[in-house]
Amino acid sequence: MCNKDGVLINKAVSGDLDAFQQIVQEHQTLVYRSAFRILADEEDARDATQECFIRVWKNLYTFDATKRFTTWLYKIIVNVCYDELRKAYRRRKRSLNDREFSLADQCDIETETMNAELAHKIHLVSEGLKPRQRMVFALRDLQGLDMHDIAEILGISVSAVKSNLFYARKNIREKMRKQGFTT
Repeated sequence: MCNKDGVLINKAVSGDLDAFQQIVQEHQTLVYRSAFRILADEEDARDATQECFIRVWKNLYTFDATKRFTTWLYKIIVNVCYDELRKAYRRRKRSLNDREFSLADQCDIETETMNAELAHKIHLVSEGLKPRQRMVFALRDLQGLDMHDIAEILGISVSAVKSNLFYARKNIREKMRKQGFTT
């Protein structure tokens, strides 16, 4: 763990709100990007980011300083997103209606357009995947994490990561073939 993170964590655990604010500022981009790539929705990603840091604040005292802080943080954001995906998966199973994307109003139209396109692409290729497959796909192919980190974050074996990734990619390839993206 980075010494700076360790100092900030110790201060935050002792109740120093400024130290916790620094932790949030240093890691909020990582958390938001991870949530966005998993959930493919800006508002859901913002909500997940907020929920992640609430959980960090409540559980910071449980952090094991012998581990990497970012791995612990990934576990939290993945759990938050996993909860959301399970809810959405259940709703989708009950209803055949697709969820519409609602993009928050932003001043920067260019960023909004890029985010909308990325969200749409992620939604298209990962729609219908089981939540664990979608998690593994997002962490490996969108975030670039290695198999061992994903296994640790999700609390599953490396072989389970590989299996879920195989089926996620297979389902994505099939979907892309049906939509005419590949031959």
